[in-house]
Amino acid sequence: MKKPVLLVFTLIGLGVAAYFLLPLTPVPDYINAVIDRAGRLF
Repeated sequence: MKKPVLLVFTLIGLGVAAYFLLPLTPVPDYINAVIDRAGRLF
């Protein structure tokens, strides 16, 4: 596999994992703000 393709799949996998795991863990407000800003881009 080419590295860019692998990187994209890794980011998607991390994004999915974070989407399901974040609601279960207490997250500081500044991390929530960063995720919120990232979410508005997509």
